[in-house]
Amino acid sequence: MNLKFLSEIELDERIKTLAQRERHLLHEVLLTIKEIDSRKTYLELGFGSLFDYLVKGIGYSEGSAQRRIDATRLIREIPAVADKIQSGELKFNQISLVQRAAREILKNQSVKVTAEQKLQVFEDLCGKSHSESQFKVAAFFELPVVQSAQQKVQADESVRVEFTLSKEAFEKIKYAQELLSHAVTTQDLGQFLAYLSEKVIRQKTGFKNQNRKSSTSDGISTATVAARKTPALKNVKQLRHQQQCCQYIDPDTGRRCESKWLPQVDHKQSRWAGGNHQLENLQILCAGHNRLKYRKENGVKYSS
Repeated sequence: MNLKFLSEIELDERIKTLAQRERHLLHEVLLTIKEIDSRKTYLELGFGSLFDYLVKGIGYSEGSAQRRIDATRLIREIPAVADKIQSGELKFNQISLVQRAAREILKNQSVKVTAEQKLQVFEDLCGKSHSESQFKVAAFFELPVVQSAQQKVQADESVRVEFTLSKEAFEKIKYAQELLSHAVTTQDLGQFLAYLSEKVIRQKTGFKNQNRKSSTSDGISTATVAARKTPALKNVKQLRHQQQCCQYIDPDTGRRCESKWLPQVDHKQSRWAGGNHQLENLQILCAGHNRLKYRKENGVKYSS
C-alpha cells in the first residue's frame, strides 16, 4: 500500500486501527512475559534473570525491558490493570513510577504498598504527563521527587554524574563525611563515594579492588568463604580470577549465561553427593542458575 495516496481521513482511520492492534499485541506480549517469569524458563535458556533475557535474548533496550517487567508483575498482582494498559489509559512510565516507589518503600520502611493503594494512585495518573505523574506519585507516597541521574563519559574515561538528593539524604552524606573525616580528608563527594565503595567491597568479598573494570558486580559473598564448611579462601580467590561471571551453559544452544549479578561459588558435584572443595569442582554461578541447579538436583519445578 502506498500511503501517499491516502486522504487525511483515511490516514487518521489507519493509524487509529494500527494503534489498537499495537495495544492488543502489547497485551499478548505482557501475558507471555508473565508466563515466562512464572516458570523461570529464561534460566533454562542460559540467562541469569528475566531482565537479561529480555535485553540480550529478545533485544529490548534496558528501559523497555524494565518497563515490561514492571507492567507484567503489576498484572500478576492486580489483573484488572491489564485492561487499562491495553486501552492506553495506563502508560508504562506511570506503572514504573509506582512500582519503583513501592520497592523503595518496602526497602526503606519495610512497608508493603497494597494493591488498593496502587489502584488509587493509578486513578489519579490518567491523562497526566510523565513529569506530572512523578509529582503525583511522590505526593501520594510522601516521597521526595528524585530526578533521574545523568551520566556522561568524558575524554579521559572518567564519568561525570549528576543526580538529585533529598535534603535528608544529603544531610546523611555530610554527616557520614564528618564521621570519616580522619580517613577521607577531602570534602569531595566523588572521592568519598569511592572510599565507601572500596570499603564495602573489602567487607563483602575479602578482596581489594585492584583496578577492576567493575567493582560492584563481580564480588563473591562472604557466605561462600566462611568457616571450614566452605572452600578455602585461596581456592575462591583463584576461582574468582579464572571465572568472573556465571558459567552456566544452555545444553541446547551452548550459550553461556555470563551474568555478573550476585555471583556465587557452586560445587559442580554437590557436597551432599560427595563433591569436594577442590578448585576443579568449583564454578561461579549467578544466583538464578545456582537456584536452578539446586531445584534440578532435588526435582523441584517452578510453578506456572
